[in-house]
Amino acid sequence: MEDMSLIQIYSDALHNCSLQADPAQEAILLELENLRLELHQPRKRGWFRKPATTPKGIYLWGGVGRGKSMLMDMFARSMGASVRRVHFHAFMQDVHSGIARARSQGIADAIQPVAREMAGGISCLAFDEMQITDITDAML
Repeated sequence: MEDMSLIQIYSDALHNCSLQADPAQEAILLELENLRLELHQPRKRGWFRKPATTPKGIYLWGGVGRGKSMLMDMFARSMGASVRRVHFHAFMQDVHSGIARARSQGIADAIQPVAREMAGGISCLAFDEMQITDITDAML
């Protein structure tokens, strides 16, 4: 599905009657598609070009049942293997476990190696159910 645009994936789902059209969902599709393209086709650096910038992420919010997770699933599927989609709470548990493991091995600044390990092989990290209730998580 990596070669299909999100708009095409969404249109196919509408056509197959697996979902109903929702103007709020449709409004964000173009933004998600632009991010997908930016991540798949990063700007090239050159002598007379501005330095490449890291694409900015997208934060979706809204009521329960509005389709946020469904849109993120579509986005993740369209990205292929280069995306990690995870619930924020589970991700932070992995981060804290990795830091504890690194510190038990005598690594004083454990955040950097844990971040490198967790980012290995992905170009996009997609959080679902993001909620920060611990100031430590916010600082990480």
